[in-house]
Amino acid sequence: MVSSEPKRPAPKGNRSPSKPAAQGQKFKPGGAGGARKFDKSGGGPGKKFDKPGADGGRKFGGGGGNSNNKFRGKPVKQAQPQAPAEGEKQDWNKFKQEKKDLKLKRKSSKDTYEITKEAKQIYEKLRCRRTENKDKLVEQIYKVLNVGDTISKVVKAHDTARVLQCMLKYASPALRAEISEQLLPFTVVMCQSKYAQFCVQRMLKYGSPATKSKLVDSLYGNIVRLAGHSIASGLLDTMYQGASAQQRIHMRQEFYGDLYRKAKDANVRTLSDTYKEAANMKASILGSVKANLDHVANKQLVDSSLVHAVMLEYLRACDEDEEKLEETVTAFAALVPHMLSTKEGSEAGVICFYKSTPKNRRAIIKNIKEHLLKIATHEHGHVFLISLLNALDDTKATKKAIYDHLHGDLKTLVGNQYGRRVVQWLVAPGDTTCFHPEFIRVVDEGLAFGKKEKELRRKEIFEQIEAPIAQTIAEEAAFWLSNSHIGLVTADILNHIQGESYEQAAKALAQVIAQPDWRISADAAGPVPQDKKKPHNDVEAIIAEATKQRRKLLNADSSSSSEGEEDEDEAAEDAEEEEGEKGEPQVKKTKKEAKKSKAKKEEPTEPAAPLVTGIEEAGMHIVLKKILKNDGKREGHPFSQQLLQSLSADVLKVWLGVNRSCFVLLKLVEESPALLGDCKKAIAAEKSLGQTLANQKTLGAKLLAAKLNIGK
Repeated sequence: MVSSEPKRPAPKGNRSPSKPAAQGQKFKPGGAGGARKFDKSGGGPGKKFDKPGADGGRKFGGGGGNSNNKFRGKPVKQAQPQAPAEGEKQDWNKFKQEKKDLKLKRKSSKDTYEITKEAKQIYEKLRCRRTENKDKLVEQIYKVLNVGDTISKVVKAHDTARVLQCMLKYASPALRAEISEQLLPFTVVMCQSKYAQFCVQRMLKYGSPATKSKLVDSLYGNIVRLAGHSIASGLLDTMYQGASAQQRIHMRQEFYGDLYRKAKDANVRTLSDTYKEAANMKASILGSVKANLDHVANKQLVDSSLVHAVMLEYLRACDEDEEKLEETVTAFAALVPHMLSTKEGSEAGVICFYKSTPKNRRAIIKNIKEHLLKIATHEHGHVFLISLLNALDDTKATKKAIYDHLHGDLKTLVGNQYGRRVVQWLVAPGDTTCFHPEFIRVVDEGLAFGKKEKELRRKEIFEQIEAPIAQTIAEEAAFWLSNSHIGLVTADILNHIQGESYEQAAKALAQVIAQPDWRISADAAGPVPQDKKKPHNDVEAIIAEATKQRRKLLNADSSSSSEGEEDEDEAAEDAEEEEGEKGEPQVKKTKKEAKKSKAKKEEPTEPAAPLVTGIEEAGMHIVLKKILKNDGKREGHPFSQQLLQSLSADVLKVWLGVNRSCFVLLKLVEESPALLGDCKKAIAAEKSLGQTLANQKTLGAKLLAAKLNIGK
């Protein structure tokens, strides 16, 4: 009951700071009838509004009143399983059952529950490897799901998305195209969905060329937004790489501004075409491109061919505007390692480095340190690394920041076709026998952004790395002559190093070559075998081949399952034997582990490259002649002298019977005339060697015999 007397104002000393006293209050708390004017709980004459409903429920209430109310609030939460009273034991079986019932009730409240339930029952048969005529099951699922807009509703759910993926994989071409047509209007949403993105991947993998083209077209107007999305950016990159030339142009146009997002221009092929006829639009267009690139950079999603292409166009267009260029370079300095996966990205990274301030350059070098080996062995990344080596003035910092991090992985570097180019540039920069003139011209463009003379810079770098490389060759000389590709790098190194470093490496290499059992791997970069060529693009054939392979694996599994018990027994016996030998208990292998270990043992490994005699291999023959070519100009103990001293009588006898080895000896005495007498003495020391050389009918043996005056 509310008192009818008005409340008195509280004294000033006791007034609460959070509730100030009302001054001149318009509505008094008490009415004439002793109740509040807007009291919700009381009735009587003081009440102005009567609530609808017999029970006096609220008009806009949540759960009371008329259940058909138009303005109902949030639905009442479903009752949760009640916790047991204090001291009472929990019945976990009952609790789990209640949770299960609540989950089922929540799922069944959806309008697609019954449809998806039926579809998933058929899907369980479809996904089984032993099932045949899977296209018929796909048709059954499609009939179930093809009701209104059910497919578009279920595509984003984690369970039904898998059903659609399986349908896209095993459907007939006509049905696959029909399913894809229904999903195309929702491509943008699907690309951003955690689960529906896999349906887009299936459409790209198994769809027809027409479907793939429509997929790209369906993204128009949302390219920039998708490029900045963590899930969609990868799919967008895949679509860009598989798109036609015109579609790629249209995708890039959306980065140029909102004008091209809504309508595409067939006359605009690059960024420079947008302001070719309207120079006053250049600033606004470049501003739009910069804003879009910054948006992608802030999300750190620059590892995309599309972003790389736009980035390169922007950097080329900003040559005159140094302020904008510096802002962009600063934003992308930390992301340069992720830009080196494509040709355009590598070129953009090179421009970023050239146009950077010293502070940004140091930041770029710091960011690539942990990725140096991957960059050096990448198809496009190694070009960036060579450009960086050619443009840095501080040679000591270059050696410390780059070469020192790569020296430990020198074998890996030399074993890779792109890593070899990095080593060759360190040793022989600008050498036309190692690099194409056009490549040298492009890399030398970076010299304009340095202050030091080209020859001085290269000499300082080489002097610092000469001794470490020679030491590595001396320690593992056999590796540096293990095949002809690595041998060419070794020859380039040996022809440029000087002094003690040269003699140390030459002696180690000569000892390897003079070994009787010197064998190397055959040419690893030969023609591609017929079975390893790129497969055709027929989707149905790919699916049929994959199914065939799975059946083979299935048959192998079924045959091995009968031997499971034997495997388990064998594993147990092995464990007991080991326990007896070591005196320690061994863990018994389960049947599954035994099968896994057996499968691992029977795994087919790739056949190693065949070994051939080193002196007879054509590529190594060229390597040896290249090393001997400049030996006559050297002082001290050159490679040719070391080799001749290391050759034993038995090895010489084998060499004189081989045409290529005779040509090597001929090259040795031609390039180093001082060794002519030593070579003749080595062969004349034993009569059998001279007789062997005189009896040979090969051209190399005849020329060598004539040069040494043997057999005349």
